[in-house]
This record gives sequence, structure tokens and C-alpha cells, in this order.
Amino acid sequence: MKNKILNRVIATIGVTAVLFGSLTGCGSTSSGTDSEAGVTKVTVATKGSPAPYMVVDENNEIGGSDIEILKAIFEKLPQYELDIIKADDPLTGLTGGLYDLAVNNYAWRDERGELYYYSLPYKTGYDVYIQRKDDEPLTGLQDIADRGYKIEVGAGSNKALALEKWNEENPDHQIDIIYSESDFQIKFQNIADGKTDVAIDDGPILDTLIGQFGLEDELVGNTIDADTQEFISPHNSTYFLFAKDEKGAALREDVDKALIEIKNDGTLAEILTKYFGKDTSPADDDLKATPN
Repeated sequence: MKNKILNRVIATIGVTAVLFGSLTGCGSTSSGTDSEAGVTKVTVATKGSPAPYMVVDENNEIGGSDIEILKAIFEKLPQYELDIIKADDPLTGLTGGLYDLAVNNYAWRDERGELYYYSLPYKTGYDVYIQRKDDEPLTGLQDIADRGYKIEVGAGSNKALALEKWNEENPDHQIDIIYSESDFQIKFQNIADGKTDVAIDDGPILDTLIGQFGLEDELVGNTIDADTQEFISPHNSTYFLFAKDEKGAALREDVDKALIEIKNDGTLAEILTKYFGKDTSPADDDLKATPN
């Protein structure tokens, strides 16, 4: 029996309501079994951005590369009915029992690994130096420091932590870190306006957004060398997250098995190539064990 896939955008609720709902059983949307059909509903939460990974269209349909991969996985799992919703805070809902799975281009973080089960990786990423077009391409982190460039990052992000580590290890080559919670449009515009000089961000996100922001004649994504990429993003893969309980462990096991199936039958490569122009599937060795 082919599984059902629901796709909807709902209003999100605050942390208190999430936790209250999970404790009282009122308003919960987490998984349950349809006894007649023997099908278990799996509620998946996503923020619905950034593109091209997650996209909400004009009809409030949720799509994007990561959602398409998830749907392909659940096509292999007819015992589940997939219900995908947009939520402001998928992880809080996952903790509170409202959701069964969260998808939002999540990379590995140690603190998250303490709270949630991670799937096998379903794609690998790559970053670029986002610079003004008339600027000389950067050659590494020391080059950023020696040019006195300002780089804008989110406080506590993986990239911020990596740059802070660089500054600790390289007192003679300090990078000028600007902390902000700017969205991509403001961050990119700051580079174009000369308020900052560079960002290190996801290549596919730049490719998707630069035209939308009207900055294709001003900014460019320059290649990052392998050593810098490894330093900035040593776990440059993305994962589905599950509640860290018995139910979450069982769902993760099923999802991982189906993920390997779509990797082996070529479906994963087909989806990734459709969105990124190349296959960014994880290596076979990376599919031997989950990170936690």
C-alpha cells in the first residue's frame, strides 16, 4: 500500500503551549496509528526555508530538495502516512512530542546530539566565500585576517565557533568577526555596500537567492579550499532529527534503511542533481553508522 503524504502550513505555537500540549495530550499532532489501515502517521516539521532546501510556494505547498528527498524515503515506507507542516520552531515541538521528525538542513552539533537522534546523512554541502565581484578571491582564513576583512556570522553558529577557534589558535592573524542575526538579504547587501567584506555561506543558497535579491552583478561565490572547508564545517552533511526516545529510535531505523535504498537505486542522486546540478550524496562510508 502506497503511503499518504500530507503537506500543509499551520500556525505555530509557543514553547509553553507545546510542552503543555504534550503533557496533557490536548492538540498533539504527533504520530498515531490508524487501526483500520495499520498505518502510522508521522508528523514532520520544517521552518520552510532556506531555499532551495525548503520552500513554501504561493499555494502553501512545502517543497524543496530536502522535502523531496524525505518524500522519496517515505515512498519506501508504506506503513507510514507522512504529514509535513511548517513550524517556527521544529526542534521545540520535537522535544515536546508534537512532531516525530524535523527537517531543516540540520548539520551536526554536539549539543543537539545530546537531545535528538540524528539520521544517516542524506546530502553533503559546500560553502563559498561570498565577495564583491571586483574583489580578489580569498585564498584562506589567514588571507581574511591579513586583509583586515570583516565577516558577518550568527552568534553561536558553527561558523562563528570555527572562526573563534581560529582566532584562539592564530593570535597574529585575527579575523574581525561581526556578530548579527541578519537574514541572508541583509547579510549579502552588507557585503555589496562595503559594510562587511565577506561571508562564508552555503553555495546552493547563494545560487538561489542572489538573483532574488538583485545582487547577481555585485556579488560572487568564490571557491573555498579543502582545508578551510574542513576547518569551517568538519561535518558538512545534513540530517533528519528524531525525538530521543524509543519511538524516535524505531522511526530513525526505518528512515535510514529507506535512505540507503534511494541512494542505491539512484533516486537520491537524481533529486540532488535536479536541484544542485551535481550529485552531492554522502559517500558510502558515511552511511555505515549514524553520528549518535
